[in-house]
Amino acid sequence: MFFFFFLLTAFLLPEVNGQVKRCVETLYPSGCTLADCGQKCYERHQQISGQCIGNESMTNYACVCVWSC
Repeated sequence: MFFFFFLLTAFLLPEVNGQVKRCVETLYPSGCTLADCGQKCYERHQQISGQCIGNESMTNYACVCVWSC
């Protein structure tokens, strides 16, 4: 059982030491809703990557896609 868990973990963990490059794209700078942002990011990059990132005062949110490129 432990061996199976070890193999599964090894395949699911991202590569370390900077080998996986992450790309970032801001789709729109304000008015983000998580469902819409997630759908648009998935359509563009075929990865579940949409995030709503707040400004400093947390009054507005940008739609940001982060994916492995």
